Amino acid sequence: MNQKVDIVVIGTIIKETIQFPAKTIGPVLGSPAAYSSLVMAAQGRNVGIVTYYGNDMDGIFSEMDALDKRGVMPYKYTTTNLLVYREDGTKYVEYQKAAPDIKFEGIHPDYLEADYFKICPMNYEVELDVVKKLCEMNKTVFVDLGGYGGATSDVRHSIKEEYGKMVIHTLCKNSTIIKASEEDLQSILPGRTAEEAVAYLVSAGAKNVVVTLGSRGVLYKEGNADIIYLKPFEAKSETEDGTLDFTGAGDSFGAGFMASYVKERDMYKAARNGNATASLVIQKSGGCTFGRMPEAKRVRERIETGR
Repeated sequence: MNQKVDIVVIGTIIKETIQFPAKTIGPVLGSPAAYSSLVMAAQGRNVGIVTYYGNDMDGIFSEMDALDKRGVMPYKYTTTNLLVYREDGTKYVEYQKAAPDIKFEGIHPDYLEADYFKICPMNYEVELDVVKKLCEMNKTVFVDLGGYGGATSDVRHSIKEEYGKMVIHTLCKNSTIIKASEEDLQSILPGRTAEEAVAYLVSAGAKNVVVTLGSRGVLYKEGNADIIYLKPFEAKSETEDGTLDFTGAGDSFGAGFMASYVKERDMYKAARNGNATASLVIQKSGGCTFGRMPEAKRVRERIETGR
C-alpha cells in the first residue's frame, strides 16, 4: 500500500543551465518545485510531486528518487531554461521549452488525502483553479509568488495590470501562507518596500505572509500580529572557489519552512528552520541534487549552535 504523503509539491521541474558571471553549470535539475521537494525529503518528510517530465532527463531525474512520484506526468520533453545571474546578484530566466500547464485534474487522486500543499510554479504554469479548489477542500496551501510574476516568471505581470492584480488577489484569498522574495515583490508590487508590500497582500486577503530579504534575513506576518524579523544564519562556503552559491536559496528557505510547519504549525520555528536550511544549501554548489540538501539533524545543529 502506498503511504500517505506529508506534503504535495505542485510545479514544473526543469532541465536548467545556470550561467554565473564567471562560470556555467549544467544542465542540472532545477526549479522551485524540484528544490522544495528534495529539501523536504532530505529533512524526513514524505513528499509527493505533481509535475511533467520528458525522456530528456536521463541521468538527472534520478535525483528525485527520494520522492513519491505517483504524481509525475510523462510528456514529450521537460521544461528547459537558462538561468542567468547578473553581476549584482539579480537573475533572469530564458525559457527554451515549456511543458503544459498543471491543472487540478492532473493531481493524483491519492494526493488529495494530504493536508499540506506547496504551490511553486516557474512561470504561471500552476493554474489558479488548483489553489482555489485546494482551499475549498480546507487544505493548508503555501504559495510561492516567484512564479506568479516574480523572479522566475518570463513575463512579469504586476498589480498595475488587471491580470496581474487578479492573479495576486486570487492567490491571497485562497492560500494559508504567501511567500515571496524581496525581488519578487519589486516586480509584482513595484515601488513598495517589503513592509508596504506585505500590507497590500494582507489587504488582498493573505492570512500569513513570509518574505525573504537576502542578506538581511526574513520577515513574516502571522494573522493580525506585527511583522517579525529574523536575521540569517552565517554561511561558510564549502565550494572549491570559496564562494557561496545562492541558486535555490529562496526555494530552500520555503522548503525548510514547510518541512517544519507540517509538524509544528509554528511560524517562528518554521522561519528559523527555513533560514538555517537556506544557509546550509548555499554553502554547497552544483544545482538541485539530493546530496546538496541538509538533513534535519544538521539543520537543528545550525539552529542550536550556529555552526
